[in-house]
Amino acid sequence: MPVPRIFVSSSKPWLLLAWLLIFLLASGFQWWQERTEQQRQQLQLTEAVQRQMLEKIAQHKAHLTALATLAALKDASGQPAAMRQVARSIALMYPRIEQIELVTPPHTASGDALDQSSGDCRSPAAARTVAPLRPGESDSLPDSAHRGRYLLLKKIAEPAGWLCMRIDSAHLLEADTLPPHTGLRIDLDGQPLLQPQGQTADPNTYQPIGRFTLQGYGQPLQVQLLTQAQPLLGWPRLLLSAALSLLLVWLAALVWKSRQQARRHQQRAQLLANEAQLAHASRVNGMGEMASGIAHELAQPVTALLSQSQAALRAQELGKSELLTSALQANVREARRAGAILDRMRSYISNTPSQAQRLDLAQAVAQTLLLLEGPAKEAGVQLLWEPAPADCSVWADPVALEQVLHNLVRNALEALSQSSVAEPAIQIAQQADGRQASLTVRDNGPGIDAATAQRIFDPFFTTKSGGMGLGLPLCATLMERMGGQLQYLPPASASPSTAWPGACFVLTLPLATTGAAPENPIP
Repeated sequence: MPVPRIFVSSSKPWLLLAWLLIFLLASGFQWWQERTEQQRQQLQLTEAVQRQMLEKIAQHKAHLTALATLAALKDASGQPAAMRQVARSIALMYPRIEQIELVTPPHTASGDALDQSSGDCRSPAAARTVAPLRPGESDSLPDSAHRGRYLLLKKIAEPAGWLCMRIDSAHLLEADTLPPHTGLRIDLDGQPLLQPQGQTADPNTYQPIGRFTLQGYGQPLQVQLLTQAQPLLGWPRLLLSAALSLLLVWLAALVWKSRQQARRHQQRAQLLANEAQLAHASRVNGMGEMASGIAHELAQPVTALLSQSQAALRAQELGKSELLTSALQANVREARRAGAILDRMRSYISNTPSQAQRLDLAQAVAQTLLLLEGPAKEAGVQLLWEPAPADCSVWADPVALEQVLHNLVRNALEALSQSSVAEPAIQIAQQADGRQASLTVRDNGPGIDAATAQRIFDPFFTTKSGGMGLGLPLCATLMERMGGQLQYLPPASASPSTAWPGACFVLTLPLATTGAAPENPIP
């Protein structure tokens, strides 16, 4: 099978990596399946071996119990003929039982030792094993004279002595029970009775796969199932996995390539349809932002016009001409201010550079605060104006500066009106250094939390129920167009003392150190 060109191309290294990954995953999955199946089979084999060996050692115990009963029955000559006949039958039927013997050692007044001439059933080791037993109890010990055999002993009272059965441990399991490359190890009292061929010379030849101890029948045999290590995955299966994974990656690459081509055609067709919609959406979005900005900025002068007009009507009813004149003059100022705001909004929308002029900063601030004295008195808030001791002239747009300062103070008044501060106040402080002048607007209200402070200059972000979120972003833009900056200072850096724990904003503007306006104003 020829290798597809996509795998030999150096421009497609990811395909080779994908094939290698799929091959490793497939091989690992096959290895896991084989390992799981092998463990399941080993567990089943261990259970089968344990069940078969338990049946056989239970037979041994049953044979001894029956022979113990027959040992007490004697014929006319005084011999247990029935027991011997049954013993011969058992030996014929069960080849693993090689010897059955009734041991009745002679005792003398002087305590002579047991007769050892009849084999291991009469050995001192057998006598020592039987000595602590009570009649009817049984125990086992390895047969030191016969390799792979053990002795099962049962103490009897009539006649006094014990029954001895020699058992070949190699026949405790049927010949066809164990699969190839699998062996059995049997120990008794820490001594090996049976081992697989080759394990004695090299203990690492076999690995244990199961173990158990036979209990309850006087034959405490420790059994281990051993197997020779075999590879779970052979070369044929590995080569098959490599070929299948290679074919799979090749087909996936072809499908992916065809889908990419179809997607490019679809995107090319969709692009033409989206261009018109995108242009339309941009125009609608721009008109929406422009309308929102105009409505937000004109809300203040329109509100002032309404308030002053109501005051003028009241003055006319009372016949107070001086109040009427003052109200009408205020209306004129607010109308001009509204017109200036509209002009400023047109410049902002058309990206026209700000027309900065030389401006006395203290005088501009004082004029703006005159417009805010009325709302401050109604809210019960004290306005504290701290001008710089020396004259300070800056390059700024008077309408834009008034608009920014008016927004900041109005925001502070709204925050203080919703708080429970004992003596609400707003401080406007002026400072100057060699290059720029600054105005600090702070209050002693509740302040701004850290999460809100990170977004206060984001357009359309607001915490007010009826706000539009355009005031501070527009103020920041107006300051930048004048070559200045508007920034918020956190309480830790803005208020070293606890007297002013509220919000703090700082306006910076370039000083008018020359007779001409700065070049290249920010658009």
